Amino acid sequence: MDLKDISKYISLILRHKPETIGITLDEHGWANVDELITGISKTRNFDMEMLEEIVRTDEKQRYSFNDDKTLIRANQGHSIPVDVGLERVVPPKYLYHGTGEKYCESIDIQGLIPKSRLYVHLSQDIETAVNVGKRHGEPVVYRVSSKEMYEAGFVFFRSANGVWLTECVPTQYIKRETFNEKELEEIVEEINSILQKTELDEDSSEITRSEVIFELEEKYSWEVLQQALFRVLLDENRTEDDWYQMACVFWHAICTSDTRKEKDLPILKFKKKTIIALLYYRLWDSDDLTENLLWSITCDLYHLDYCNSMYDPVKDEKIIKELAKYGLSF
Repeated sequence: MDLKDISKYISLILRHKPETIGITLDEHGWANVDELITGISKTRNFDMEMLEEIVRTDEKQRYSFNDDKTLIRANQGHSIPVDVGLERVVPPKYLYHGTGEKYCESIDIQGLIPKSRLYVHLSQDIETAVNVGKRHGEPVVYRVSSKEMYEAGFVFFRSANGVWLTECVPTQYIKRETFNEKELEEIVEEINSILQKTELDEDSSEITRSEVIFELEEKYSWEVLQQALFRVLLDENRTEDDWYQMACVFWHAICTSDTRKEKDLPILKFKKKTIIALLYYRLWDSDDLTENLLWSITCDLYHLDYCNSMYDPVKDEKIIKELAKYGLSF
């Protein structure tokens, strides 16, 4: 067994099941080094030199010795109740959580929860979160509004190896940051096939194309569908009708928000600046009907007075800056 496999075994012992080798952890998560080595040595070749090498070379710096190396503990990730002396820290504006694609549906519904661990683990940057997510399959990264959470009373800790910890992250504080490219392409193809069915809009008794597109939210998550809608809005080769249908999809989503709450369905979260920026970039000088639709969307997303607000998205510096991310300008 190589050092990597032994490190995983040590992680199991120091985080979850010290009884596996017949040892105990103290209230602060410390294990006696001699007892740890003796316990592991019963089933495989292991000594102090190997333990020191594991602690020194571990990429995530999972373990720490005390000053005289008589005790060792895991820095975080425990499922058993221990106090590892975590320091309460004011978090940055955003932190990130890496996970696998297969967990997205439950995260979108219940937020981030610790499951078998004591805390939810968060990363300082996207790159680290992506690497964490790769351990669970196709990686997905969520952005956490950690500063907003802190100001709302949530407590954050930072472990000795730089991992951020908090007890949970409710859905209102997370936004999906990365998306599966293949899945996005598949959704755009489905949108394309629906856009071709113009007869749907010609019969008022039938559901419209935009409503059919919005129903894809039942098949995919809203966060992913929203990204696919942005793909269409960013495509220079599209027709104005295509872009208008995207505006209608967003309007349907907004109009269903209240009824979704009543039915205990997941709340749809809107990337407001991106929606308004791209819709106005594509459609702001269109006909009156389209302009009224855009203004209705803007008023609902920004909680503006439809009749009296003097807000002008085309002159909003935040909207202009959002467009610049895509190399666009009014």
